Amino acid sequence: MRPITTPSVNWKPPHPAFANLLTSLVREVSPVYIVGGAVRDHLLGRARDLNDLDIVIDGPAVSVARRLADRLGWAFYVMDAARDIGRLVFTASRSGPLVCDISRMRDGFIEHDLMARDFTVNALALEVSASGSTRLLDFVHGQEDLASGILRRVTAVSLADDPVRLLRAVRLMVQLGLAIDAGTQSQLERLTGTLRSCSPERARDELWKMLATDRPDDAIRLLHQFGLLSQVLPEIAATVGVAQSAPHSRDVYEHTLQVVQHASDLRNWLLGAPLSARLPGGDALANALAPHLFALRRHFAQETSVGHSRAAWLVWHALFHDAGKPSTASLETTASPDGGSPDLSRIRFFGHEAVSANLAEQRLDDLRFSRNEIGLAQAVLANHMRLHHLHDSFRSSEISRRARFRFFRDVGGRQFEYRAGFDAILLSLADYLGTYATLPHDWYEYLQHATQLLDYALSSADPLNGQTAPLIDGRQLMSRLGLNPGPHIGALLDQVLEAQAAGEIATPEQALELASRLAAAEGFTR
Repeated sequence: MRPITTPSVNWKPPHPAFANLLTSLVREVSPVYIVGGAVRDHLLGRARDLNDLDIVIDGPAVSVARRLADRLGWAFYVMDAARDIGRLVFTASRSGPLVCDISRMRDGFIEHDLMARDFTVNALALEVSASGSTRLLDFVHGQEDLASGILRRVTAVSLADDPVRLLRAVRLMVQLGLAIDAGTQSQLERLTGTLRSCSPERARDELWKMLATDRPDDAIRLLHQFGLLSQVLPEIAATVGVAQSAPHSRDVYEHTLQVVQHASDLRNWLLGAPLSARLPGGDALANALAPHLFALRRHFAQETSVGHSRAAWLVWHALFHDAGKPSTASLETTASPDGGSPDLSRIRFFGHEAVSANLAEQRLDDLRFSRNEIGLAQAVLANHMRLHHLHDSFRSSEISRRARFRFFRDVGGRQFEYRAGFDAILLSLADYLGTYATLPHDWYEYLQHATQLLDYALSSADPLNGQTAPLIDGRQLMSRLGLNPGPHIGALLDQVLEAQAAGEIATPEQALELASRLAAAEGFTR
């Protein structure tokens, strides 16, 4: 098969480190072939932020990659010894790690290598010669499909060869705005069951990438449309058609997708992008959180694992926040307010927060996320209703200092510091917006309560942040009150700290007086 070629392509590595690597590589073997996403994104004009390269060479790849790493100071890993693939990683870049995978060409022919790839838009290669000239190779009309916005399999066995490609199809459709070819879609839908043989780590990585796009809600819709959602995220598929009562305007599934969309807008904003105009009440939200925006952006920019920010986890938290509703749904019937009939019925989901947290723990563990990330998700999901409840309890007033302290203490728990409350607050904001068909009538009051929590946590004079020491400790408590050691000492200290956080006591003497009254009331005194 003769490729469609271009005489010359004006392609330059977007980072000097990549340029040095290529220059060094073509001195050892020529030509080399840049393949996959880097070529596709170059043709789309999207290669400015490129941080990974896939390179194919005709000859041993792992040994060449190791020599390059030694020569240039890159880290080196054997990615796949059987397929002769080596990985180089450059960590001295301000924009994050740069990754280059070098693999041996299949059967010694670049055509065979490209024909074994997944989709035509990915089966393109840039041939780089020792002279530095570059030309584009296209055996499958990938350029035409890219220009037409079509996602098409390379051959009839492309999807069957690797089940993860089913998920990649959805990711590319959302990421690049492509429409899937009818034959490709038909085969994809027939192969959904093969996802069970896909490694959890590879499925996780594709899911992460598709939820990191600007329209993660569209990704979930496509997964459901193609029959993939029940294979990889059955807890989310189970929410389809689960009805909800007012004030909810959508069933659980549609509500979840709305919250996912809002969470993605908040994620992008927290990572430095302008706040999306599609976010209802966005101007009011930006103004309310403006005093704490620097602190919030610093918090959400933190990595939970390599390449995973806390901001990106907002979308995952949104996705799972109501996963517990299908199994906790119950119909509550009450008499009509006027004493007549018919009776009023309402669907309730008591305890769905805890069930959602448990379901997320199981699924995220199956997908091989880190224990730290799983624990954060549990903490946030189990407490995503707390701001809603505080808003209802303090509807016409400020949230009390004691309630603010309890919020952060309880969200943080014993495993997490109080800042996990920030993640819960941002999820609650997305959830509240996603509950109503239009902007909630009390949105401004809700924002005030959210900022009252943030004001409290980000103050420099609260026990939460560790800058203010507790007024008394356990030794003082036992010595001054004559108490024996035991778990009751910790319980008393917790109550004293809560009173200190609420501003009800300010000195050690007041703390001991309160502890004495509490100990007497509980029968702890000797």
